[in-house]
Order: sequence, then structure tokens, then C-alpha cells
Amino acid sequence: MTKRRRTISYVIAVLALLFTGAVVAATLILPGTLMKREAAAEYNEVTPVPAAYYSGPSEAVVKNASRQLTEEQRVRLIYGEWESRISPASQSECSLSEYEVVTGFTYPVVSKYQQWYTWDATPYKAVDTTFETYAAVFWKVTFIKYDGTETHEYYITEGGTLLDSSKVQP
Repeated sequence: MTKRRRTISYVIAVLALLFTGAVVAATLILPGTLMKREAAAEYNEVTPVPAAYYSGPSEAVVKNASRQLTEEQRVRLIYGEWESRISPASQSECSLSEYEVVTGFTYPVVSKYQQWYTWDATPYKAVDTTFETYAAVFWKVTFIKYDGTETHEYYITEGGTLLDSSKVQP
């Protein structure tokens, strides 16, 4: 063999070895790098959970958790001292009826001759916005004088606590 052929064979062998080394290195390193890049693109992105996946706690869970609140905690929830959302309540969420709310508690409305009042009672609930697990039911009771000249509005919890109407925003 001539020197020239030997040099060409040597160069081809070195190139083949380098190419084989590059292919081996690429097959070992490239998949891991691509997987990391794909995972970072997929998992580093925050997307909101669809409402169908999380519907919040059931009414039974809310009732059970709410029974454990003290009257003071319910008032704080209603006043918004704890982050809460106030909305109308259904009768199934209430433990008292309209009649029980109006007749079961004492209000500062005096009903005597020519001071007769009719009433209207509307239930509301204050639900904590953090977990939507705790709810405090309260009532807006409106007394209306028979001739319509006077109205008196009171907010009262189902435990009988009269609320400061300036702190309640239904």
C-alpha cells in the first residue's frame, strides 16, 4: 500500500470513529434533553381547572361543616370579616321557616293598637370564598305598618342574633 492510501484509510477510520461516537453520544444525550424540554413546556404552564372537574362541596358537606361554627364565627362570616360572598338562600339551606324567624325572636317593633305590622322574611347565606365550605344563613325581616307609612328592616341569624344592618350587604 502506498503512503497515500494508508493516509486516506487512516482518515476514513478516524472519521468513521468520530461519526460513530457522535451518533452514540446523540442517542444517549438527545432523548433526555428532548424529554426535559417537552416536560418543561407541558408542566410549567398553569391552566385553570374546568368547572366540570370541580363543582365545589355538596350542600350536605357545607351544612355539616357550618354546624361546627360558633355564633360569633357565623356573624364574622356575615359581616365579611372572613372573606365571604352573600347570596339568596334556598329554603332547603335554612333550618328555620319564615314564620319561625318572625315569631320566634323578639324585635324592637312594638305592635299595639293602630301599630299593626305585616312582615316579609327573606333568607340569605354568607359563604366563605376560600374553600366554599362554610355558610352562615341569616334572614332579612321587614315589618311594614298596615297603612304603609313605616317600614323596619332587621337582619337576624338563625341563632337569634340581631345584626348591625350597616355591616350586612345582601
